Amino acid sequence: MLRRCHRPLVITPIWEVRQPTQLRFAPLTLRRHPSNMRFVLLILGFAFATIVAPAQADQKDPRLEGLFERLNADDIKADASEITSEIWSIWIESGDGISNELIRRGILAMQVQRLDIALDHFDQLVKHEPGFAEGWNKRATVLYTMGRIQASIDDIQKVLALEPRHFGALAGLGMCYEVLGNDAAAAKAYALALTANPHLSRIHKRLQTLREQIRRNNI
Repeated sequence: MLRRCHRPLVITPIWEVRQPTQLRFAPLTLRRHPSNMRFVLLILGFAFATIVAPAQADQKDPRLEGLFERLNADDIKADASEITSEIWSIWIESGDGISNELIRRGILAMQVQRLDIALDHFDQLVKHEPGFAEGWNKRATVLYTMGRIQASIDDIQKVLALEPRHFGALAGLGMCYEVLGNDAAAAKAYALALTANPHLSRIHKRLQTLREQIRRNNI
């Protein structure tokens, strides 16, 4: 049985990372290309820099409403990264000690590319606390990196049913649809991510590229 763990989880602002020249890489090659793996981990909200999370929080935390309002304010650009990080810190902490330990172990396994171990932890997490959106989001990421794209999409839909504003899950949905070659669906998912958080510069660029590809294909 897992002991309750009170060590803080950590996250980082995720959007100002260097994007690979070609996003539509095959998921099964991620383990052989650390730069691609790192991009996927960052884009979907995995932990690299220290930010202490609140003791009890999740997608139902009442603070999120105010944070999203601030994130979409006209004059917020300078503080957008900090607000984005605060949102992630709330999402990632369930308030349940067992869930927190499982997500911590899963994140550590992902960071060293032990996808089988990470998947086992996140499988346990979504069974233990199916109402915790970030558990589904983390498992969706593992499934994506294993090449199980439809299973990843299924988990992302569970995330969005619990937290429709989850811009990380929406960005991940766009990545899944790109792998499947469905540029229109990918563009729609990226646009929804930007509706929730308009300060995702890499997603802005990817959406522009996709829309240009769609325009050229329709000529």
